[in-house]
Amino acid sequence: MEISIWTFILVVVFGSCSWLGTNSVWMELPLLTSHLPEGWNLPSYLAADVQIACAGPLLVSLLHRLCPSISLPRAPIIIGFIVLACLCQISLSIWWDVVARIGSGNFSVCLYAFLFGLAFVDSVSNVLFLPFMAQYNPTYLNAYFVGMGLSALIPSLLSLAQGTANYKCVELDGKIVPEYLQPRFHVSVFFFIVFCWTCITGVAFILLYRSGAHNALEEERVNEGTPLNDKESVGSPTSKSQEERDPTTDTEVATSSPRQGDSALMGSSYIFLLLCTALVNAQMNGIIPSIQSYAALPYSRQTYHYGLTFANIVSPICSFLPMYLNIRSLRILAVLTFISSCITGFIIYLAALSPNLIFNSVAGGSAISITAVILAAAFHSYLRVVFASLLREGEQSASRLFWCGVFIQIGSFFGSVIMFPLVNIFKLFTPAPPCRG
Repeated sequence: MEISIWTFILVVVFGSCSWLGTNSVWMELPLLTSHLPEGWNLPSYLAADVQIACAGPLLVSLLHRLCPSISLPRAPIIIGFIVLACLCQISLSIWWDVVARIGSGNFSVCLYAFLFGLAFVDSVSNVLFLPFMAQYNPTYLNAYFVGMGLSALIPSLLSLAQGTANYKCVELDGKIVPEYLQPRFHVSVFFFIVFCWTCITGVAFILLYRSGAHNALEEERVNEGTPLNDKESVGSPTSKSQEERDPTTDTEVATSSPRQGDSALMGSSYIFLLLCTALVNAQMNGIIPSIQSYAALPYSRQTYHYGLTFANIVSPICSFLPMYLNIRSLRILAVLTFISSCITGFIIYLAALSPNLIFNSVAGGSAISITAVILAAAFHSYLRVVFASLLREGEQSASRLFWCGVFIQIGSFFGSVIMFPLVNIFKLFTPAPPCRG
């Protein structure tokens, strides 16, 4: 099947809304903590808020398990979730700093409420958007993961342009202290720009669905094992009834889907890929974000920002790689997963050293920290796409991508749950001072 560049771009833009809202709030933390009453306790509250919102995929999974016969139109539901994300994002740009007194303290209730809505949409995207992509040519699944990488890159680049938490070290009363500089534009402007991009992703999805590209590979799938299945829609120009299908179409689809993928995904191999998916996403979305600041800030704030930005650039690039280098050997994938885990372990080691420097070298430690984060992002992004591509193969592709999304969320959840008490309760990691005297 010929790949359409236009469709590829639409899928990338659509995929960029997957975790855009949550990432945008996280990139503004340096400014939010300086304006809101919670101070540096704010990340702990927001992390708990996000994890509660991540119950969304659990609800969808229960619906899938308890009511397998329920079939809902997936496309209108996706549009509804994107609209919800837009409403939360524009509300955040207006009321992000509204606080309310609860008990003896003031709390940023509006920020919690709107972040909850964004996190709910983002987490459900793992079990809603991925099965939707099963209707398209497998190459477009790579494009979707490229978009997922952009959902982190866009807020990161926007934050760098804003100059979030830039400071210079000055001497005050014989001590070296940080003097924070004003950002180039306000927090409200930042959230409004993200709102505009979220609207663009919604338009991209509507254009993508109305283009009928999901019917070019295979006609609509019915009762495939997920609770959200597309039904015939007037808005889809190429939809046809089951009786009108050309028998040759089914033959072409069957031959285009590698049968060796079906046998490779039976039993233990299928479970292995799901567990590896959870492990990689636990490291990518839970462990590394929790301790990356401890692994980088002892060297400089530039080390942290460069590592974060380069990792976000590498992530979508490596999502392209499976189009040209698609490894199918489970043994090789197991080795690559082990290597990525070792890199994550090394980043944890760097974080545990904080506020001390590895080799007592700022320059050397900075290079090592940035390199480790970039390699981790490269391995994790590549493996995530390869696992999803393998899981997609076969007649039950939508169902398998649904469970792929579930295990992405399970891994991310447990990664965050494990790291939260280690960082915020047991204080196993020590932050470095912003200025070394």
